[in-house]
Amino acid sequence: MEKTDTAPTWVVIRTFNRKEMEVSSFLTKNHLHHFIPMFYAEKFKKGEEKPHKVLVPVVRNYIFLEKNLGDKELRTKLSECDSPLILMTDKSSGNLSEISDREMMEFRLLCDPDYSKTPKEFVEADDSEALPGKDVMVVHGQFAGIRGKLCKKNQKYWFVKTVGGISVMLRISRWYCKVL
Repeated sequence: MEKTDTAPTWVVIRTFNRKEMEVSSFLTKNHLHHFIPMFYAEKFKKGEEKPHKVLVPVVRNYIFLEKNLGDKELRTKLSECDSPLILMTDKSSGNLSEISDREMMEFRLLCDPDYSKTPKEFVEADDSEALPGKDVMVVHGQFAGIRGKLCKKNQKYWFVKTVGGISVMLRISRWYCKVL
């Protein structure tokens, strides 16, 4: 019998009351590969005058989970978590909203908190979808090959990649993009 290699898909978990780190601990303990978009923020520790850089979630209550179990098994495993959570589903079909591995790889690359050379913003998908723009592919630089939308906002061009209800907007020269 031949083994077929299929790329994994990802699903979105929504937590409540800023419990994404507790859910992340549960997923790690159960060997479930996941991703939380993070960025460096300056926070003050009690009694200290200088702020410290710490990683904090970009958007509260969202976790991306690699789906390596069937829907029923996944739901059963997640029901063991003490923190409340839901799996995001497609409103029309009721099926889990799945994201391709390629889309997640691109999104994770764009969200890298250690890459601070390019200004970026994180917005809700509805806000980014409202911006007029063209479908493009980045053809130069570190992000070459990534597909998204090129939009103009405040007289500047932004490359927008939307995954699972979150959009990452990067300042990229329009000359680095090819219209599809």
